[in-house]
Amino acid sequence: MYQFEDKLKEIEAALERKRSKWDLDAVAYIDYDDIKQIIMAHIYKKWHQWDQSRSLKPWINKIITNQMI
Repeated sequence: MYQFEDKLKEIEAALERKRSKWDLDAVAYIDYDDIKQIIMAHIYKKWHQWDQSRSLKPWINKIITNQMI
């Protein structure tokens, strides 16, 4: 069974891929690092919901997309 820390590099890579699609100028006091930490904390809280028999990438991408909306 994978722990969150085991997949940290994969999670960070997914966040970096989505970074160019974010309009970070919408809120002046928040930057990419703040958003990254918020989303990573959200993924950590939901980690138990990931079906580890399935690929991690689609699950992470869905969470990132939903959080950015």
